[in-house]
Amino acid sequence: MSHEISEGRKVAYYLGIALIVGGLLLFVSVFFTNSSPSVVLDPAGFGERRDSSMTRAFLGMALMVVGSLLRVVGARGLAGSGVVLDPKRARQDLEPWSRQVGGMAKDALDEAGVELGGGDKVVMLKCRACSKLNEEDSKFCQHCGQPI
Repeated sequence: MSHEISEGRKVAYYLGIALIVGGLLLFVSVFFTNSSPSVVLDPAGFGERRDSSMTRAFLGMALMVVGSLLRVVGARGLAGSGVVLDPKRARQDLEPWSRQVGGMAKDALDEAGVELGGGDKVVMLKCRACSKLNEEDSKFCQHCGQPI
């Protein structure tokens, strides 16, 4: 199992971010250029407004959606993002992220001084008569009194 993210996924992730930024700039440009629309006169003398603001707005939104999808697929992989339904491959795609989350949780527990598990182990013996658990040094069952 690889602990690294492939170059293809990195390219898809950064390309997705670039598409999101480009789409956002294209969408926002509508608000800055809409105040001065260009008017072109047709041969009949009637004013015809030639404005591509709606086209730019929809193109900008489409670029943002495509960029978001590409960024998610680049970050999580095809199976990890749900494009391909394969649980085993999804675990492989998400392995770097799940390992990172586990590392961050361990760092937080270490910083807080919390120790999980590392204490003394307790061995319990099961009574043959009543199936209750007893401490390892017990000669008789603490529940029914039968010899262990």
